[in-house]
Amino acid sequence: MISHIRTMISARLMTIVLILSLTAVSGAAQEVIRLTGKVVSSDNKEPLTGVSISDASSRRVYAMTDLDGRFAFNIHIGATLRFSMVGAKTATVKVRSAKPLTVELDEENISIGEVVVAAKRVTDKVLPEPTDIEVKGNYFHVKTRVRVPRQMFSHNTRLVVQPILNDMTRKELKLMKPMVFDAQTYNDTQDRMYNFDMNNSVSGDPLAKYITIKSKETREKGRDNDIIGYTDSIYVEHVKDDFSCDVYMAIENYNRILYRDTTIIARGTVNPLRWLDYSFAANEMTDPAYLPKPEKQLRDSRGEINLRFPIAKAEFDTHDPANIAEIDKMRKQIEQIAQTKDATLQSLSIEGTSSPEGKYNYNIRLAKNRLNFALNYLRSQVPEEMRQGMEFTSNAKVAPWESVVTLMRKDSLDREADQVEEAIQKYGNIDLQGRAIRNSSIYPIIKEKYLPQLRRVGYVMNYTIFRQLTFDEIKQLYEKDYKQLTQFEFFTLYRGEKDEAKREKIMRQSLEVYPSFMTAANDLSAALINRHAADPELLKPFAGSKAPKTVNTNQMVALLNAGLYTKADSLAQFVPEGEDTHLLLAVNSALNGRYQENMSTIAKTGIRNEVVMLLAMKRNEEAMKLCKQLPTDQAVSYYLKAVCLNRLDDPVEAYKALKKAIEMDPSLESIAKVDGDVNDLMIDNEKEKK
Repeated sequence: MISHIRTMISARLMTIVLILSLTAVSGAAQEVIRLTGKVVSSDNKEPLTGVSISDASSRRVYAMTDLDGRFAFNIHIGATLRFSMVGAKTATVKVRSAKPLTVELDEENISIGEVVVAAKRVTDKVLPEPTDIEVKGNYFHVKTRVRVPRQMFSHNTRLVVQPILNDMTRKELKLMKPMVFDAQTYNDTQDRMYNFDMNNSVSGDPLAKYITIKSKETREKGRDNDIIGYTDSIYVEHVKDDFSCDVYMAIENYNRILYRDTTIIARGTVNPLRWLDYSFAANEMTDPAYLPKPEKQLRDSRGEINLRFPIAKAEFDTHDPANIAEIDKMRKQIEQIAQTKDATLQSLSIEGTSSPEGKYNYNIRLAKNRLNFALNYLRSQVPEEMRQGMEFTSNAKVAPWESVVTLMRKDSLDREADQVEEAIQKYGNIDLQGRAIRNSSIYPIIKEKYLPQLRRVGYVMNYTIFRQLTFDEIKQLYEKDYKQLTQFEFFTLYRGEKDEAKREKIMRQSLEVYPSFMTAANDLSAALINRHAADPELLKPFAGSKAPKTVNTNQMVALLNAGLYTKADSLAQFVPEGEDTHLLLAVNSALNGRYQENMSTIAKTGIRNEVVMLLAMKRNEEAMKLCKQLPTDQAVSYYLKAVCLNRLDDPVEAYKALKKAIEMDPSLESIAKVDGDVNDLMIDNEKEKK
């Protein structure tokens, strides 16, 4: 928008960057003066328009001369200025006092590429008007006008003006929409060259849609020059960076470039809402529909009993004290399961082993018979109501003679174990191994002590208990391996953790294991927002039309806090209007450029915010009056006062207010350097340090 822009005639317009002493601790800084003056041609004393005035060492541009060749800006006494323009020799002048300067430049013929351009008069320069980069949401708006001197533009030429947004913080350039100004003859010739179809997207002129054709309507009122209006906007992610709008210009005929030039039309961004004071707390998920539910957990139990069988018998003695003790152990375990709510027996499997004496086939049949007897007996010990759906299985086998070797070595009977191992190695068949061992002198001890240990029946009983683990149980499981936790267990753990750092760690781990865990993502996002470290990526996969209100609200706050205003605005449609969201929606709307309809809501939040909104709407005089009510112990109050004064053409008082603000809060200096409302009042610290 140009309403804030001063006219080209105003000396105030010419100021792009002004070096002042604003450092709180620098009492011996050089004096700052208001320098005015005029630049003329040394040949005919005619005023020179568009002369660039910059620092001789750093080359930072301070101003450009207006149509009358005049300039005005604040500067340090002792600074050395460089005056330059296309078609004239550069001159340097040292500032010694506030006395008005008259600078004469020698005009000359200069070579540009293949073409010689004669710079005869001030009118021989295309001059875009200085302007502002206005911020609305994440869109930067540039609006200006370009004056084209009649003497420079013949019937067979084209002017191309290419504005470029320069992110000086990241050293990135973004091309904006070009401006193309055709003389009528040139345009007609181009049209014929493209078979009268310049607008064809495939075979036509790629610049066709940007063309303005020279006509009476483009003539500047009261002058022979043409004037072309320009407006464009561009999306920018990092709105807090330092920006300028540079313009590259060229006049060409059918086969060569006749004129080239570059200039800066805007420095810094005009964005009063950078000072809008707002803070929105984020909320954890409370809607039970989105909270994780307790999940059934399979808890295995493995029990083992050893039932002793007499030699060559398929039935064990139920009166044997050892067997009674083993069966009683099993019965107690079943009773414990039966008394546990939601516990279910899943299976009972038994495994029987016979000793290897005798024939193998006989032994395996004996083992199977023993298992059948044991399985039926153990089945009878399970209450009928718990047998439903249970699986009963068995597995019979004959212990190898190697098992005897193992048992004997445990008892340190290594010599005897060697004899058994020798028989095993000599005979590959288990029956032949048994015959050799039975004929040995050590068989009696084997039969009496070791074979009975091999005759046993064991069981494994599996069951599930569907219950929520206690906090301590979950914590133990977490410390062992957090990747084993379910969503519900993660939820229980982090909601019960009081240490915020540990809590965030658990939530991040839960998202590592379960990337789609929306509740954890929401709760983590809320924690980060509330400690002023918002991460707009956390809820990005979840937010939208199908997400709950809490998620969309938190994501909207995170986006606003991250300066992603346009993205927040696109999400606003999914955040219902209500008492708890009214201010959030109003702030979002204002940050995206809709000032008027949200003025009353935001003004109620404080005088500072009302001043900021007035500045956004360019109601500068109202803002200035209200500034008097701002607290005098806050640096931002003086900063906003500086903005108001600078807009109302009182740079001296504006400078004083800005200096006071930076003295109170030195961090404001870095902001002021990129703020198009006050950067013409800013200090060049590096220069001052030198």
